[in-house]
Amino acid sequence: MAETVLDIAELPFSDLLLLILPDPPDDDRRCRLLATVATALGRGGTGLLSISDVPRAGALRGRLLPLARRLALMDHPSRSQLLKKHGLGSDVPLKKLDRSVSSFAQLLRHSGKFHLLESMNEEPNYPEMALCGYEIGQPKGDDTEQLGELVEELGLCMMELGILVARACDIVTGGNQLEKSITDFGTAKARLIHYHSELDNIIIKESSRRGKGSINKIGATAYKSCPQRSESSQGSCIRPEGETTAVTKKQKDSKDMPIHGQGNAVPLMNLWQEWHYDYGVLTVLTTPLFLCSTLGEESSISEECSPPDGHTCLQLFSKQRIFSVRCSPESFIVQVGEAADILSGRKLRSTLHAVSRPYGLVNISRETFVVFLQPSWDKTLPYLGHSFDGDDESIDGDNLAFCDGQTISSSEHKLVQEILKKIPPLSSRVQEGMTFAEFSRQTTKQYYGGGGIQQKN
Repeated sequence: MAETVLDIAELPFSDLLLLILPDPPDDDRRCRLLATVATALGRGGTGLLSISDVPRAGALRGRLLPLARRLALMDHPSRSQLLKKHGLGSDVPLKKLDRSVSSFAQLLRHSGKFHLLESMNEEPNYPEMALCGYEIGQPKGDDTEQLGELVEELGLCMMELGILVARACDIVTGGNQLEKSITDFGTAKARLIHYHSELDNIIIKESSRRGKGSINKIGATAYKSCPQRSESSQGSCIRPEGETTAVTKKQKDSKDMPIHGQGNAVPLMNLWQEWHYDYGVLTVLTTPLFLCSTLGEESSISEECSPPDGHTCLQLFSKQRIFSVRCSPESFIVQVGEAADILSGRKLRSTLHAVSRPYGLVNISRETFVVFLQPSWDKTLPYLGHSFDGDDESIDGDNLAFCDGQTISSSEHKLVQEILKKIPPLSSRVQEGMTFAEFSRQTTKQYYGGGGIQQKN
């Protein structure tokens, strides 16, 4: 069955700024803003929306995201030293050579004032200034020495975007819980994430076998951005002379289990990140950067390429349908978490999602930067009793289908059911009087414990 691409609702940054004004005008723009938030994030929506045209953010994203792969391929001692220098850590086992994800984390602290967004709005020419000295199609400079600064600046910008979306959610739901819960805590976790290509893991294992010296050379990969992208060249880049061509098709023994059709395949099992719900208030993500990597004589070369299947590889399961999320380049994705679902009195919707690997490609990696907004650990979550029952994604019935209305095969239906049966329902993780810390522990236990599907990559 062909995949269904979902173009998520989009808000211009300039409209979101209306919520900062002390006496916001009750005009058409503000009404459209709130209507978009209510439709996209409410119970009948997808739980996702995007923010476009954020000044400076595109330049920051372009400098930070390529560092994810560079860090992932470094030898462990050098990487540890660099992360410590810039105040970052990791919540995945980076010594595991066959890991599928590398994550580099930092705690962000927000002052409660919108300094960054206001300053961004006052400097419309910043993207051009920030990229001064970079020529499209040429190797970019080394930003590793600015790693901590880039994480903090882009992370605080995304934190402020999330706070404004929370404010909009409070307005449309008639509550006053989301923004206050985020700002009272004032802290968020930022993660710079590299989703490994198969080629990356080959490089890591080979470098480990040869010793520390060779992995340093491979870790210092050159990075280029592709100046032009076309439908016919999705997921590929022109390779400079002297480089070897990486294999782009999986072998016959691949563990991919896609749903095929007349369009692109939908991989259901070979995932970069397993199916789950976010359990915080809001998650703010950059649109991902895809890198096409090749092996040269001296080093690994990675070049920016268009999304291999024309979308972000973020998969959404909603109302018994699977969607592939697509949004504008350099925009930000805002996603509702389960804490927002609960704090809003179930007026907002968190959605089951995963990150899929591009089908049939072994040299494409995915880079992204994520900020997780949450309430204080000691925040007591309201208990809504029976409203938690029967509201998770249904796994019963014989009519599981994609958005085009066509019923999938019984074997594919069974596969999806097996995935969903392993997702712990919200009703099993929320109890009366439970704090967010207790909810977090219970959620982590049920995902990572016996029967859970989350893998510690």
